[in-house]
Formats: sequence, structure tokens, C-alpha cells
Amino acid sequence: MDLSLNIADFPVATMRLVKVDGQRLCLVHTSSGVYALDNACPHEGYGLTTGKLDGEVVTCAWHNWKFRVGDGHSVLGEEDVMTHTVAVSPDGSLSVTLATPDPEVIRPKLMQSLRNGISRDYVGQMSRDVIRLLRADTNPGELMWEAVAYGAPRAEFGWGHSIASLTDCLGMATNQTGDARVLPIVQALAGVAESERGRPVNPLPEPLRAKPANPRSEFRNLVEQERLTDAQSLLRGAIHGGAQPDGVMAWFTDLVSDHLLAYGHGAIYVQKAFQLLAHIGWERADTVLPHLLPTIVYATREDTLPYTRLFVRSLGAFDLNALADHAGSRNGGWSDNGELLRAILGPDRAAAATVACGAVMRGASLEDLLDVVSIAASNRMLRYDAAGEADFHDDFGWLDITHALTYANAVRWLVRNSPDVTPDLVRLVMWTVCLANWTGRHEWHTTVGPTTTIEPWSTDLAEYGRLLQHQALQDGTAAFIVHAHAIKMSVAATEEAIRLESTAPLDATVRFLTEPRLERFVAATVTRSLDFLSGRSDRVSEA
Repeated sequence: MDLSLNIADFPVATMRLVKVDGQRLCLVHTSSGVYALDNACPHEGYGLTTGKLDGEVVTCAWHNWKFRVGDGHSVLGEEDVMTHTVAVSPDGSLSVTLATPDPEVIRPKLMQSLRNGISRDYVGQMSRDVIRLLRADTNPGELMWEAVAYGAPRAEFGWGHSIASLTDCLGMATNQTGDARVLPIVQALAGVAESERGRPVNPLPEPLRAKPANPRSEFRNLVEQERLTDAQSLLRGAIHGGAQPDGVMAWFTDLVSDHLLAYGHGAIYVQKAFQLLAHIGWERADTVLPHLLPTIVYATREDTLPYTRLFVRSLGAFDLNALADHAGSRNGGWSDNGELLRAILGPDRAAAATVACGAVMRGASLEDLLDVVSIAASNRMLRYDAAGEADFHDDFGWLDITHALTYANAVRWLVRNSPDVTPDLVRLVMWTVCLANWTGRHEWHTTVGPTTTIEPWSTDLAEYGRLLQHQALQDGTAAFIVHAHAIKMSVAATEEAIRLESTAPLDATVRFLTEPRLERFVAATVTRSLDFLSGRSDRVSEA
């Protein structure tokens, strides 16, 4: 396009704002020639022509980003600026041809820029690259994979909240179109970048070449013995040897049924890992799953702690094989008359196990039990006295209660994806009963508050869930761990509400998002440290 400008009227060492087909450009004349760049600085969109030209470099006046005028390369800043072709005719008139890069050509460059943004935790750069890549028809799963490939190998103790949250965000993005996909994707990438920035890569052992006689049983034993490297090597050998998702998922279901792991995180992370692989491809399992293992191997085995002793003892009075037989052949006629719900919400840990096992013997399926657990968890959240958040001497709060629901949701997913009802699955479901019961410990020494009534955001449960998930993506949580729980809770609550045909899980999550809650934990940690070092720590120790 002819600019109606002659080079004779455009001195060296000057810049000028011009418009080409409605697009604002920064036209620059240096001793080496005439160049055209997008006028909007890629940082926050301020005009480059208001900045400073120093030789072959233009500096944005707002935040000091610097760009080489010849190719737009960022000398200082997060990303390059687009350049366009300038032609000078024999008579000195100037014309500009706008660059319209082929998506196949620019995509690799944008992906590299995205990797740089993730590694440096530059949210602005990630945001702009995600928008450009989506508009260049990039699959959202490929964008998420960049975060997984960066974050999973760097996670200090294996998978954490950031990668689990990424899976839920990917699910949200795939249910959207156009630019609506940007927010969940960038929230996911930012979580990984914030959590794993600057950490070294944790190397993996070589895949095991000699296959043991019973690899599934051997894998389970290695994890039980906390032999992480050997377990990773066996797992990698199986994946390289052609193991399929269903078979490997059974291995992991074994692991998370053996113990109540890390307040439910074990099952939750396994659920998220296999959901993630369903999106991004099984060929990435060799990165995703071996780096999940440290979380499981080193997780707290809650069923060995004093607070679970009564529950475990009562569970031990029942034959898991018999329970599996009953749960697998249920007649469909069981419904809770309120006894199981009262037992889970009550303070008697022995009763919670006994009543739950009794329900199975009377015809309840594993999903029937999980339904009651979900209702119990929702009730806990709706009647929680939020003033407890300010009691720094008590290490209990909103995040503890949310796990009862998200754990139940993860176990439900594992049950549905297991071909048979096994004793291991029965034990796994019983762990959800145990945890849901234990989340009432705050109520056992305080007054139970009245159940909060929430006005549902929609009468359509799926729409209610969609609105809730969108709210969870907003920047209403300051600490990442709280944000991650909000994301996880909103997704689990949507699925549980649809299953139960009840708004209760969604209402409970609304309360979690809107009530006062701790966002930083410095003051609470100092208070509890003083209690501990002064001999005032009151940890549960009863049998």
C-alpha cells in the first residue's frame, strides 16, 4: 500500500505513525533503511512511536522494552514485534506490504515463545501466545502439553496441584469455542509456571527391559516399599513395551486403594493423570505417569495414623471379598434411610465404617455409597462455621472439607473405569467414607452452624456448573493452592450434582468461593509453630 510519503520528507533517525488497511504501524528510518513494525508494543499495547529510537533499536516509553527495527527481535522484553515489508521506489515514494504469515510457519516460533513464557512465568507473554496460537488453529491440548512437559519433570515431589488443575482447565477449554478458551488455558499454564519455575529437572531411570513374571504385582510391591526408582523403571518398561491405558490404570488403582493417601490426593491425581492422557495422547504417558509416581510413593498413608485407627479397626471386621461380591451383584433396591448419612456426619469413626459396610451387605453399590459421601461433604461445607478460618491454633479449614467431595468424585471415576468390583475398590470407597467422616472434626468441638441457604445460579445443573467453573477461573483467589482447590471443586461439584440430581454440591462450592477464607498461611503457620515449640500443639492421638 502506497503511504503517500516520500523518503525525502522522512529524515534518518525518525519514526512516524502510519495506517495501512486500518492497522497502525511504526515506520522507522535509520541509516540502514526504512522499516515498519506493529505500532502496538507486544507487552501492553502502548505505541512504539511515542518511544525512543536509538540507532537500530526502538524503545517503548512505557516499560522499556526494546526491539531491533530490522526484524522486530526483542532485545529487552518478553517477545518480538511483528515487522512488515517496506519498499522504496526510484522516486523515493514509500509503500508497505503487510505481513500475513502462514500459520504453519509462525506456529513453531509461537510455541517456542510460549515455552519461554512458561519457563519465566511471564503471564502476559503466555496470554498473547495462547491467543495467537489458538487463532492459528492450534489444538488446546498441545498448549497444555507444553506446560506438562515443563512442569512434570520439575515437580519436586511429583505431581502437585498445578498439573491436576491443568487437567480440569483443559476440560473447560474443550467445552468452549474461540477466544473463550483462552482463560482456562492461561490459568493452567500460569499455575504450572508459578509452581515449578526455576526448579531442576528430575531425571527418570531407564525403562526396565526384563519384564517380571507379574509386573502389576511387582509394581505394587515396589511402591509399598517406597522404591521409587525401581517402580519408575518398571512402569517405563511397561509403557515402552506397549502397555495400554486400561491396564496401566488398573496398576494405579491398586496403589491408591492400598492406603488413604495424602488426604485423598493419590486418587485425585491418578484420575487427573489419565483424564489428561485421554486429551493429549497416550504417547505422552512416559512423561506424565513416571513423574506422578513420587507423589504416590512418598504420600502420607493416612490409614496408618492415629485418627483413622478406629475406622480401620471397624473396617477390618468385614470381609472385603464378601463386600465386593455383594456390591457387584446388587439388586438396585437400596437407598439410604438417613442412617449412613448420620454416621458419616457424626463423630463416631467406628460407626461410619460399620454402617457403610452394612449398607453394602444390604444391597448398596459402591456408587450408592459415594452418593451419600457427596451429600455428606456438601452438608459439611454448607454448615461450616467460617469463623474457624480465623482460629490459627486449629489446622483445619475450607480446603480440608473440599477434599471429601473431590476425593469421592475421583474414586467414582475410578470405579466407573474399572471392569469389575474388587475388594480393592471396596476398600478405596471406604476410604472416602473415612475422610468424609474425619472432615467433621471441627464440628466435634465447636457448635455446628446453621445450614447456609444458597440461591442457585441456574435451575439447569449443567448450566449452574458451567457458571460456577467460570467463576472459579476468575482471579478471586490470591494463593495458587486456593485457586487450584476452587478449580478442582467446581469441576467435581458439577459432576456430582448431575449424578445426584441435586444442587447441593454446587451450592457448597459457591459458599466456598464466596465466604471468608484464608488466602495466605503465614500468620497461621507462625501461630502453629509457636504452639508446637511451646508444647501447646494439640494433635489427635486417640486410638
